[in-house]
Amino acid sequence: MTDVSSEGPSERLPDVAAAPPLEPGTIPRRLWLVALVVGTVAWIAAVVATALTDDTILVPNIIILGTFLVPVCTLLFVLSRPREAHIRTETLMLGFLAGGTAGVVLSAVTEVYLLPDAVGTNAGIGFIEEGGKGLVLLAVATLVRPRVPRDGMVLGATVGAGFAAFESAGYALRVLIDHVYDHPVLNIIQTEAFRAVLAPFGHITWTALIGGALFASSRGGRFHVTRGLVLTILGAVTLHALWDQSYGWAVMLTRGLVMDAGWELLWPNAQFWAVNPTGSDLVWFNTIYDVLLGVWSVIGATWIVLAWRRYGRARAAAPDASAPRAAHA
Repeated sequence: MTDVSSEGPSERLPDVAAAPPLEPGTIPRRLWLVALVVGTVAWIAAVVATALTDDTILVPNIIILGTFLVPVCTLLFVLSRPREAHIRTETLMLGFLAGGTAGVVLSAVTEVYLLPDAVGTNAGIGFIEEGGKGLVLLAVATLVRPRVPRDGMVLGATVGAGFAAFESAGYALRVLIDHVYDHPVLNIIQTEAFRAVLAPFGHITWTALIGGALFASSRGGRFHVTRGLVLTILGAVTLHALWDQSYGWAVMLTRGLVMDAGWELLWPNAQFWAVNPTGSDLVWFNTIYDVLLGVWSVIGATWIVLAWRRYGRARAAAPDASAPRAAHA
């Protein structure tokens, strides 16, 4: 990836051969919903059974189902959208597993050794984790021909889903260890439910955006550093950093607006209370925190919808009429 170009992703159609799709462009539209309902019922059943029997053998079921369910169902939803399908199923599976294993391990090790103790931590996490997923995405993308931006978004979402699932499983395990003598199953449920609701708007969205821009940068079988790719990466990193910093800002705003504890404008890690919050303080904190995450989620969701439609319009307007065209979502 050595060539540099100022082209944006919509200014010129990337590599697209006039070959038919390798597999159907869609899967059943409601498969993701069926999987979500069945998986949720199975997860609840595992939680109830564990609570009734105190059988720790069931705890891995709770962790695996609770952390993988939403990322996998989000991926099924993405795969059901009208698109061209030049990515084989085994390539998508490789992207999911590589994102959750190599991507998570690479990011975790890098964060331990490179992140500072205080200043710039959340911004650093954004660069490291998006960089780790980006490297995995780039490696898997070399297996794909031709490279259509919408397929790049699907592959990026797959890598992000794997990262999100495995990372959430790690958080659930840490909660289990930290609260082994203090309602561990309840704490696991709370962690999994919170992360499950937000999963489609975090890693999955950010990496899907990068995947689309990466495929849009492909010319002559090679990836190029285009303005669109650079801006997309910077935008995804910024959203990631803002997402991580939302906890600290919620603490800061609660202390300043509600607790009358004064303002300490710290960036980017105002993640301490100094004075123990009361129940009402925590209500305000959770409200502010949820609102901030909601704002970043709306921005990311809007961006990904606009990018998907833009890539679809660019594909439909391609001069090569013999190439298969993607349907509009």
